[in-house]
Amino acid sequence: MAQKQEWSASGVDCCSPFTSCLLSWCVPCIQYGRVHHRLHKDSQLKGWSVFNGDCCAYFALSCFGCQWIVQLMGRGEIREKYNLKGNGCTDCLCACCCMPCDLVQQEKEIVNREATNLINVQPNKLEAQNQMAYPQQQQPQQYQQQQMPQYPPQHQ
Repeated sequence: MAQKQEWSASGVDCCSPFTSCLLSWCVPCIQYGRVHHRLHKDSQLKGWSVFNGDCCAYFALSCFGCQWIVQLMGRGEIREKYNLKGNGCTDCLCACCCMPCDLVQQEKEIVNREATNLINVQPNKLEAQNQMAYPQQQQPQQYQQQQMPQYPPQHQ
């Protein structure tokens, strides 16, 4: 089994990026929806909508003070997917004690890890693309340079 890695983003650095910070503190249900979409669907948020099922579930649970449960589960999924250090106890502490900071950390972690994966995978994609057959392109046409006629200067 591979050794567990440290989280690339600190939980106390929750003020940047500012958009994530603002969403996490003011409308955490929307931020949770973003994090869940990045984790399960598309890390670049393609196809994401502000009003989605995950956002609504988080909001409904927050009405009863139970939103920390889905946040804790999401944190565990991130740890498992990226082989990160931690356990259920640390997940619970992060999700319960500082929900906004935890949401920012989760989003940053997914963005950082997916960017690293993209960099590692990209050269292989380029090699595969270079082996594809491309349609033959037309040869560029050569144009003859034309001389512009010389007009005598006009006096006014």
